[in-house]
Amino acid sequence: GGLYGAYYVSRVEDVCVVDDVLAVEGEEYDLEEFEGYSMEKDELESVVGSPWKLRLRLADEEGRGMQIHCRMSEDYLDIRKGMNVVGILLSTSREFVKLAAMTDFCVLDAVGGPVWVGDYPYLDKDKFLRTLGENGIADSLVDIIYDDNDYYEEEEEEEEEEFYDDDDDSRDDDYDSDDNNLEEGDTGMLQKLK
Repeated sequence: GGLYGAYYVSRVEDVCVVDDVLAVEGEEYDLEEFEGYSMEKDELESVVGSPWKLRLRLADEEGRGMQIHCRMSEDYLDIRKGMNVVGILLSTSREFVKLAAMTDFCVLDAVGGPVWVGDYPYLDKDKFLRTLGENGIADSLVDIIYDDNDYYEEEEEEEEEEFYDDDDDSRDDDYDSDDNNLEEGDTGMLQKLK
């Protein structure tokens, strides 16, 4: 028994807004449509009692993905495809066959500094960032950012690729925060905590 933790180091593959976590691709809204949004004046919440949700699709360097949802916030308006993200995944299994929980995620290279994504602040933000610096994860991500400094410009010129195809069965291998499953042996995306 016990609880095991591992870093999930990834990039934003897609970012959008939905009215429900079960919304399908055709029911997603571009984040740009929410310019000027504030949690205080969430129109959906005032009408139906439930706020807009951010949908963030992440993938590690080996292409394994995760989709997370959280309440929409004005803090998320500058998140873009290609940004680096780190969070901590927890499992009762050393192999991370099934996830027990996940922390909030830090979008490291967001405009204006790190942006924390999640409904609850599980992590001590300063200590987490300091630990990332001490164990080299932050340095490796900074190297990636500077090596790919044309990434955002190239991204705008390329045609948008769909991260998930509705008819693609490989989606079953991805983690979704609503079902907490990883396929057995899917630990390559995880960097073990020191």
